[in-house]
Amino acid sequence: MLIQKLKYAQNLTTQERHIIEYILDHPEIVFKATAHELARMTFTSSSTIVRLCKKLGTKGYPDFQLQWALEYKPNPQKDEPEGELAIEQGNLPAAIEALPYLYEQSLSKTRQMLKEDSLIKIVRWLKSSERIDIYGSDNNYYLAQQASAKWNELGINAVAHNSANFHYLNSINLNMSPLSFVISHTGHNRAMVEVAKALRNKQMRMVAVTSNNNSALTKLCDETILTYGYDERMRLSKLATMVSVLYIFDVLYMSTIPEEG
Repeated sequence: MLIQKLKYAQNLTTQERHIIEYILDHPEIVFKATAHELARMTFTSSSTIVRLCKKLGTKGYPDFQLQWALEYKPNPQKDEPEGELAIEQGNLPAAIEALPYLYEQSLSKTRQMLKEDSLIKIVRWLKSSERIDIYGSDNNYYLAQQASAKWNELGINAVAHNSANFHYLNSINLNMSPLSFVISHTGHNRAMVEVAKALRNKQMRMVAVTSNNNSALTKLCDETILTYGYDERMRLSKLATMVSVLYIFDVLYMSTIPEEG
């Protein structure tokens, strides 16, 4: 973790050690200050800040800010993580620079967690199914709608749901071999767990899309695809997870595109 690297970094110059001490004493300054501003506060230079960031394993100061945002735990007595709000609301240039790193990190981490054998099985299920159902609540419902729309463009029957549709479940023809995806970042969303229970009672095939591999949801599903980045305390983390979910469904979508010719 980045915080641990800061605390136990070796082979640092006096200036670099001073910068680290300043950051650890004022952790939320990372969200508010540019590299130039941090250099001025620590009586160093922008190039020293960037060099230190690279020594710590990040690609530069924007990437350092992003990883700090994902790991930093604010004082629990505060109602809001102040530093995160600063980068979201008050620093447009920082957002422009940081978001590509956020997307890149989310995609890379998700790719590392994908299990090819499991994906091959899921793609095989997709190709043999006459209907795809995708369940999600709140933001996940809109992600489900996007995924469904792409499959519908291919002529594949796909429907997004934000709750269990018991009329549909009671009338569905199981000979259609429907495949259901259930999205819940925590794996404990009550509505989605109830959906999974209803689907399980109908003996329907299910895939969990979640960041929690040991949850009520995963125990009900036939397969699990892990997402990256969910931490309910950090809004940037929610954005990272949305990117992760979109990537997962795009991989599945591209795997079902018929070959030309």
